[in-house]
Amino acid sequence: QHHKDKQGGSTISQQLVKQVYIGTNAPADIQRKLKEAILAIELNREYSKSQILEMYLNTIFYGSQTYGIEAAARSYFQSNAHDLSLAQAAMLAGLPQAPTQYNPVVNFQSAKQRQAQVLAAMVGEKYITAAQAEAAYAVKLQVSPPITKFEAPYFVDYVLKTLAKPPYNINNSDNNRKGYRVYTSLDLNLQHMAEQVVREQIAQKGNYYNFHDAALVSMNPKTGEVLAMVGGDDYTRPGGQFNLAYDVPRPPGSSFKIFTYTAAIESRKVNMLSPVLDDPMVFPIGGDGPGFVSGFAKYVPLNYDRRFHGTLPLKMVMGNSLNIPALKVELRTGIPAVVDMASRLGLTCLGEPCGSKKPEDYGMSLTLGAYPVRLADMATAASTLATLGVRHREAPILNIKDGLGKDVFTYDPAKNEYRAVDPGVAFIIASIMSDDRNRCMSFGCHGDLTLAGRHVAAKTGTTNDFKDNWTVGFTPSLATAVWVGNPDNKPLSHNSTGIVGAAPIWHKFMTQALAGTPDQWYPVPTGLHQVGQDFFLPGTENLPKTLAQPWPQCKLPAKYNPYSLTYSQITVDGVYCIVNAPPPPPTPAPTPTPSPTVCSPPFDPQCKPHD
Repeated sequence: QHHKDKQGGSTISQQLVKQVYIGTNAPADIQRKLKEAILAIELNREYSKSQILEMYLNTIFYGSQTYGIEAAARSYFQSNAHDLSLAQAAMLAGLPQAPTQYNPVVNFQSAKQRQAQVLAAMVGEKYITAAQAEAAYAVKLQVSPPITKFEAPYFVDYVLKTLAKPPYNINNSDNNRKGYRVYTSLDLNLQHMAEQVVREQIAQKGNYYNFHDAALVSMNPKTGEVLAMVGGDDYTRPGGQFNLAYDVPRPPGSSFKIFTYTAAIESRKVNMLSPVLDDPMVFPIGGDGPGFVSGFAKYVPLNYDRRFHGTLPLKMVMGNSLNIPALKVELRTGIPAVVDMASRLGLTCLGEPCGSKKPEDYGMSLTLGAYPVRLADMATAASTLATLGVRHREAPILNIKDGLGKDVFTYDPAKNEYRAVDPGVAFIIASIMSDDRNRCMSFGCHGDLTLAGRHVAAKTGTTNDFKDNWTVGFTPSLATAVWVGNPDNKPLSHNSTGIVGAAPIWHKFMTQALAGTPDQWYPVPTGLHQVGQDFFLPGTENLPKTLAQPWPQCKLPAKYNPYSLTYSQITVDGVYCIVNAPPPPPTPAPTPTPSPTVCSPPFDPQCKPHD
């Protein structure tokens, strides 16, 4: 191969120098460039071009935890490098530029496109003929998932991605070259427990309810340490390398209501006993309908059971996960306040692509969990509530030593925490989520959201299309979030909710993980006013019963364009109102289609009228 070939603006010799001697994270200054050039010259003096290329191919990263062409050949094709076919070799040759993007196990179509580019380049350089390239491209390759010889593969991938970010800035090649030793937060006992519970639930109930994958993240709330992470049922199956606990945000369904009610309590506009009327509502926009772009038709929210339950205290509408009251609480509180609360408690991604939305961009369906989030973030949010409002960022890495045993990084929980929400607010939400009586109407009593002999807070989530199934909960010492569903977005069957899919995993894992430890709960924070088993922020004991009244209505013009509605047209006193929209114009009667047996001008020679 011609030595003029470059990657990232450098010769192969310079790339090899960077990988082996300097490091890819070294500052891109003139001194580094000069050092690269000098070492590359020395390398070219000592070795032939073929030897340099061989060393380079035996050093670089090919994805799926493989370094070097021999390891890649064995991993992807169960073959030695010298036995690879042209089709196989061309596919592997395309990986180093973007090993994750072109990974044939995860993104086969992208890998095929890259393979075509490699084959075209080989034709251009006259290494092969066009006919050989076409024949190689037509080969139906059988790509093998990686053979994992390490435990907790999803967690390992997660740690490697974390290492590449600040404050560590250590990528795979650096770690391979400098011999870093990374000590993580993983508890192998809890990890094995989590993997087994996930496998058992899928094996026992997956076929009936049509869910074939699940993910789990468990954290120590007091430190932020990630104790267990299951990113899927089987890392080795095709496509199984996607970490559903971290890489793939999913709509959280009603589990998102945790943020709505926390923001509402903090706003002091409601308390845990505030009466909320569960009755029909019609919004002028926000729904889907014939003749409208999605989101511009009337929106008629419904509860899961398609029923209305009258006036209930706020703690019960949260516990029973009623949709209409949640929308009222959200709109009374303000959507931007709910978005802010979600961010403070732990969400780093809310909607896709992550970070693309402003608070004012979210619609009413926010509280119903329509915007995708990461499972790991939901575990972080549960951890924040579990510490009564002190947030710790995820901490999978505890210590890093270099090849000489010198500490490069040591995790300090005290430097990784901040007050996200008032302890009184967090305590009230924890009290609501831990009182089984608040959810008996919808979920039954003494179910999988409880732990025998323990105080525990929990909330399920189910998306309207039954594609995503969640349970999130915590004790003072352990916070766990579980997702159940299908990576291909197929819905679960039998109207499966979080209580039948995710909750059994959460319940079994939490029960086993906490076995042998004493029950724990929180002392009442200073400043809260207690009445029986209910708690109030100062000055919120006697609030106006605004949500017990019918929701304010507004009257739209007889003729209006839903695409140009202004906020003032759909609010009353600053509250997003419901509306009895004018009836749609009558649909004109369809023009009857002439019978094919009746002739009409221009005459068809083949037409023969009835006798």
